[in-house]
Amino acid sequence: MSLAIRTLRLFQAAAKPGWRGRAVAAFLNGLLRLFSPRKRRIEANLSLVHPEKDRAWRTDMRRRLYGHLAWTVTELLALQRDPSQALHWVESVEGGHHMEALQAPGRGALFVSAHLGNWELLAAWYAQFRRAAERPSPYVVSQEIHDREISDLVREYRERSGIGLLPKGISTLEFVRLLKEGAHIALLADISWLGGVRLPFMGHDCTNTTGPAVLSLLASVPIVPVGIYRTAPFRHTIRFFPPLPVPEERDRRRRAELLTLEVNRALEKMIAPRPELWFWMHNRWKN
Repeated sequence: MSLAIRTLRLFQAAAKPGWRGRAVAAFLNGLLRLFSPRKRRIEANLSLVHPEKDRAWRTDMRRRLYGHLAWTVTELLALQRDPSQALHWVESVEGGHHMEALQAPGRGALFVSAHLGNWELLAAWYAQFRRAAERPSPYVVSQEIHDREISDLVREYRERSGIGLLPKGISTLEFVRLLKEGAHIALLADISWLGGVRLPFMGHDCTNTTGPAVLSLLASVPIVPVGIYRTAPFRHTIRFFPPLPVPEERDRRRRAELLTLEVNRALEKMIAPRPELWFWMHNRWKN
């Protein structure tokens, strides 16, 4: 077992709401500030999207991002004691009627979100919500992390929370079959892709997968954007947005591209109120 895994296991034993959680988050935040991971990438992304802001603002945003990530890890570790805590840590749900409309048995749905807020808690909360309502567990589209031990640990945490995992590489037909059978599938749609189509995101072109749009169109299920926002440690608000409109376009490829553009616009609206909660460390705008 690597040092990183042993350290996370140690923190997991200590992390819980209260002074222990604050101590773990403070330690993690201190490490992030000391080593400043992906500092240049964060600075470059912030400068690209917010050219009107000065260096002091970007530095403050980076430090706030590190603090947010420290609390995200702390909350995830604390959640392992009892995944049902997610139901209590989410204090309010906005736009809940969009979600409730999808709870009928056999009705599939595709949820899209971003690396915003505590996105792992969002998935755990929905899994616990579905379990309490005696509904099938939702699925999350997962991608293997290069570090095998970290990847296994994340998988363990997700499965303990009641989340079903779908490897990113499974066939489109299998995704469509699950959706048509009533599965609820969630994915994070704010990362760059090899290939795909170039569309604007936050005012600048980048590569995007049309995967969510294609699945929605083939399975005839809605795409529902959803985001989570931390209001305080272990206190969150979830917001469900209206299902995305299907473009009136006869050409199937063009229709998928236009629906993908709607996904990007929804993510922009999701991130805009709390940009410090978004994962600016990712190389979203690759040349």
